[in-house]
Amino acid sequence: MITLFDVPSTVPGKAWSLNMWRARFSLNYKGLPYKTQWIEYPEIAPVLKSHNIGPTKYFPDGSPYYSVPAILDIDDKTGEIKAALAESYDIAKYLDDAYPDTPRLLPDDETQVKAVKEFSKEFINIIWLPSLYLILCKAVLAKLNPASHEHFSKARARDLHPFYGKDRLEEIPLSAEEEAEEWKKIEGCFNALEKSIKGTDEKGQWFLGDQITFADFVIGGFLIWTRKILGEESEGWKYIKGWNDGRWVRFLDGLKEYSQRID
Repeated sequence: MITLFDVPSTVPGKAWSLNMWRARFSLNYKGLPYKTQWIEYPEIAPVLKSHNIGPTKYFPDGSPYYSVPAILDIDDKTGEIKAALAESYDIAKYLDDAYPDTPRLLPDDETQVKAVKEFSKEFINIIWLPSLYLILCKAVLAKLNPASHEHFSKARARDLHPFYGKDRLEEIPLSAEEEAEEWKKIEGCFNALEKSIKGTDEKGQWFLGDQITFADFVIGGFLIWTRKILGEESEGWKYIKGWNDGRWVRFLDGLKEYSQRID
């Protein structure tokens, strides 16, 4: 049985994070049985260490950074640990190798695999805008359980420190008027995302045209995160729904069958 480690929230179904949704989409698409172990942010490092799941990166001072999604795959019959790893792309690659009779997340063609991998790594740079990150992270903070508030507030403020110079998200001001003004700039990020998809196949719904791959779960993870955190009736989601001729609503609708299962 596969265990997926995820951070809970107060949104329906608990699952919210763009990165965790990448792995959840992958498992659902393959139809693999799994269970979720919900852990709060301060628990991530000790829980992953206890399962010998290594860090996904290191800070400039050399300290390790432990993150989710992470999975533990244990053989039901023997109890043998088949895999213990983190990072959504590495998880996708493992699932393809370990379960070859299920739908593939990565294409067979090596050139296409490279395109999917590069897109997955560069995605954040395509969609990145400090104001968008701030708006979404502030919305996340309001939907996390109290046990995760302090950790998330400080960690995300650290990410944004070069732009805002604060140590906690709550210390970064953002009025309704400022947020409305920022959404005008954010549209450009979605235009860039649209271009990255159309550049492969203008007729295709997905990153590689008619074929769903892990790259589509990267996009879908971001979109479902945005919708769940902002809310269906929020002004922000209404903006997104109207951009790029409704592309993003259609995109999420196309992934609906893989977003229903939260075990």
